[in-house]
Amino acid sequence: MDESSPGSPIYQWLGLDVRVIEPGKAEGTMMVTEKHFSMAPRMHGGLVFVVFDTVMGRAVHSLLDPETDIATIDLHQRFIRMVDKGPLRVTAEVFHPGRKVMQIRGEAYESRGKLAATATGSFIILPKASQ
Repeated sequence: MDESSPGSPIYQWLGLDVRVIEPGKAEGTMMVTEKHFSMAPRMHGGLVFVVFDTVMGRAVHSLLDPETDIATIDLHQRFIRMVDKGPLRVTAEVFHPGRKVMQIRGEAYESRGKLAATATGSFIILPKASQ
């Protein structure tokens, strides 16, 4: 189920590539550069959040009909170490595929392959809009 991410402007700006590994699991990779830094010389935490939200959403969506819409209810991230320049890899796995709300967890690995952050979240499955 190797499906690459759509060409959204934020994906392009981040340089983010998201792939579904198997139903309920996704992985995102990008190259962190100075353009992703905050005032400190490291990746801005809000951008790490965007990557988690994107990769986790893709994992959730992989379990649903392609026409189904989802939305993030909540997402909590915890930092373990800073993310410097170099490759960033984020993994996500749905651990509770509910009918209305799915629970998911994710991990972010910095350029040396060390765990940099973790996240947990809830995504709601939205009813299809009537035509």
